[in-house]
Amino acid sequence: MTLMKTRKNTILQGIRERAGKARRNTLKRNITFFAIGMFFANLAWGIGYPYLTVYMKIIGGTMFLVGLLSVIYNLTSAIFQYPFGYLSDKIGKRKPFIILGVLFSGTTYVLVIFISTPILLLSLRGTQGALGASFAPAHSALISELSTRVGSMFGFFNFVENMGFMVGNFLGGYIVKKVGIKSAFLATSIVSLVSILFLTQVKERERKKKNIGSFLPIREGRESEKVEMKSSAFKMLMKGELGAFYLSVLLAMIASGEVYATVPVYFQEKFGEEFVGFLLGIDSLAAALGSLLIGRLIDKYGEKVFYKLAILGYILTFIGYAWATTIIIMALVSLLSGVKWAMITSSASTYVARRVPHRERGQGMGLLNTMMTLGWVIGPLIGGLIADNFGFSVMLYSTTLPLIVSFLLAFKS
Repeated sequence: MTLMKTRKNTILQGIRERAGKARRNTLKRNITFFAIGMFFANLAWGIGYPYLTVYMKIIGGTMFLVGLLSVIYNLTSAIFQYPFGYLSDKIGKRKPFIILGVLFSGTTYVLVIFISTPILLLSLRGTQGALGASFAPAHSALISELSTRVGSMFGFFNFVENMGFMVGNFLGGYIVKKVGIKSAFLATSIVSLVSILFLTQVKERERKKKNIGSFLPIREGRESEKVEMKSSAFKMLMKGELGAFYLSVLLAMIASGEVYATVPVYFQEKFGEEFVGFLLGIDSLAAALGSLLIGRLIDKYGEKVFYKLAILGYILTFIGYAWATTIIIMALVSLLSGVKWAMITSSASTYVARRVPHRERGQGMGLLNTMMTLGWVIGPLIGGLIADNFGFSVMLYSTTLPLIVSFLLAFKS
């Protein structure tokens, strides 16, 4: 009996080891294909995105319309991100939502080539925001599920994605200089298709469909039954320290939206069109290189300290933009900009991932991304108006107020 029991345990141990090895190989394969796919997706966006605001000016848009370009995109994106995060949890799948988001936010850049009026460009961006909103919640949720070392995993993907965006920035500047701005939009669509080829190779593990209730169903009958969420996930996410954190993120992104919706035009007017991609490329390079180290430091020292440092980094960056008078100084400020972006994305995502249950993580990440995009609805509108009426310097200094409040809220979270 003892011999039979020993043999049985040996067989079971062998089966478990083979199963564990198979899971590790699948995980490595998924991380590899997902990382390559996201590199090309961000490379594509890095080519075309910085020149949308410049193109709006070319076709007759004012600085207010330049800001509105980000407002309409992020408004539609904010509306649809939380529902898409809910659907991702409900269905138990991440990959289809990621591919859908890349498909509509990247490949539709080719349509910009045929647009000659500001209204049509605004309409396209609104459509991109709505359909591309499926990407962010599923993307963040999948990354958080790839490893128990959440901070390091977010740091790794921030590195990969910012490297892609950086290469796209430099490539976009070269394309615009050599063959024109419309060619950059065409290149964005082509490279986006390449990214989808790699994303389809990710083998997502089967998850049980979550019985988490309906997403805000509208009912007839008593007033108390008109709007209901059975899981109460949304109310739970907005309570206490987590709610204060979401509000802090919203205020930080309002300041961010003020600046980055218009900064390509600011760079163009200050230094010339060819330096737009160069300065944004430096920003992305700093974010990429900083992400790996910051991710590891977050796992070691905690995400709160790096979130607070990121807010301070925003204040210093925007004051630096206002003070910089040479391309060298602006490049140094762009380095700081990239580092603080690596800090805020990794720390904020890690903060939410560590405090939201797995079955509601898609919704938690969706709400985080909703707060970010809502900030980019309000911020560009404010930034465009201030830049139009008072100039870029006043707009840059105006970001200090929401950033200080955001920093104070970070101490309550």
